[in-house]
Amino acid sequence: MTTKIFTVAHVHDNLAQAWLQHLRDFDTAHPGCHFEVYVDVPDASMADVVRLLQVKPGLTFEKFFGLPKERP
Repeated sequence: MTTKIFTVAHVHDNLAQAWLQHLRDFDTAHPGCHFEVYVDVPDASMADVVRLLQVKPGLTFEKFFGLPKERP
């Protein structure tokens, strides 16, 4: 049996990468877990998002998609 946990984390910009690393560390320590992480950084450049996602060990899959700057 598996449990799904849905989390929305609101963290200060300077803590976002540390939170993602914390999640990656948990993932690495517990093989068989599966995480899907969506990051919404509307004012960041694509380069900033790429830097944010640089965790160790690296992610096995990354998909980038943009959303319109103005949402209805």
